Amino acid sequence: MKHYEFQCKVEYPDLGVDARLSHLGTLRMMQEAACQDSSRTGYGPFDVERNGVAWIICGWKLRLDRRPHWGEALTVHTWPRTMSSHLSERDFQIFDSHGNLICAATSRWLLIDVRTGRVTNVTPEIAAAYPLDNSCRAMEEELVSSGKSPENAAETFTYTALRRDLDMFRHVNNLHYLELAREALPAEVAEQNFPNIEILYKRQIRQGDRVHFLYSYDETEKRHLVELRNDDGRKCHALVWFY
Repeated sequence: MKHYEFQCKVEYPDLGVDARLSHLGTLRMMQEAACQDSSRTGYGPFDVERNGVAWIICGWKLRLDRRPHWGEALTVHTWPRTMSSHLSERDFQIFDSHGNLICAATSRWLLIDVRTGRVTNVTPEIAAAYPLDNSCRAMEEELVSSGKSPENAAETFTYTALRRDLDMFRHVNNLHYLELAREALPAEVAEQNFPNIEILYKRQIRQGDRVHFLYSYDETEKRHLVELRNDDGRKCHALVWFY
């Protein structure tokens, strides 16, 4: 099955401090590719008002093997791999101009009713609009579906969500979670270029919400974890792993 191909270049906002493609830039490209593919099916951003439903990201997992320079031409391949009652898994591969694979990723999306903000079921019409390809996996590992910080996790950063953080659904866009989580890392950790990033979104952040960031390191798994908790510490907004 031919997958959707999105042609793009590494743009200046996609660069990290070392002038190479960052994980944030990579996520931006994949998010755009997913929106473009959904638009072809009649369920893209411009179709939300008519359809009354939208796909909301609830998990990313990516491995960035090479970080290209500014201006390099890239091709993002993407395809929906599974679709259940209200969830869909979508995979990605990014290739450079020589056909070399530089990034592999998988993601999980939740279908919501935009009028109520609640989860809604995939109708036969929606399912028919998305040809699935479960024969091809970008990553062997499944997305994490749960997790929590250890008891000794240290709070290292707090943030109050601002208007500039919001997207068209009036909640903090999923890409901002990654950059905010990086602020919670110790300086010596934040300077490392980890190939792997994993994000589990659990609860929306809206304008004015005060978020507390907890950092911990798993010596066994060799993973750095940042948890985003709400102001009273009782609920988790997201978990972000760097490794």
